[in-house]
Amino acid sequence: MEIAAIVYDTDTNEEIDSFHEYIKPNKRIPAAVVELTGITDAKVANCRTEVQVLMDFAEWFTLCGAAKVVGHNCKAFDLSFLAARCEKYKIHFATNEMEIVDTLTLARQLNKEGKIDTENCKQPTLAEFFGIEYEAHSAIEDVRALIKIYAKMMRFYQKPTRASLGF
Repeated sequence: MEIAAIVYDTDTNEEIDSFHEYIKPNKRIPAAVVELTGITDAKVANCRTEVQVLMDFAEWFTLCGAAKVVGHNCKAFDLSFLAARCEKYKIHFATNEMEIVDTLTLARQLNKEGKIDTENCKQPTLAEFFGIEYEAHSAIEDVRALIKIYAKMMRFYQKPTRASLGF
């Protein structure tokens, strides 16, 4: 129902470009999802369809110029979900030329190494650990929080480079 990504330059700490759009689903939004996300049927009633949004997103993604994709649980969920949805509509979506960094994997490694100490590696937990406040479950706010989380995590390693964030 919502997709967002930001191209972020970590050298200048600036957003270079972004993509954020709500998607009109083919069915009513369950109450539990409304409760979690705040996205209602009325909010998406006049939005574009999944295929329309994915066509534009795939084009934006191809042209955005990012060297790296950074996302939380993006390897197991977001990228495979996007690829499957794009395949359904015969939309070209490929990340094979890009480095993929999964902050869930990084967080687990940092916990294992004793560099951070969190009860779990969920994005809201990491945000709280690093002192980052945000509106969880809003795709664009999740991305902006992820940018900050990634920067804090990379301080344990090396300086990050320009990345497309937010899956």
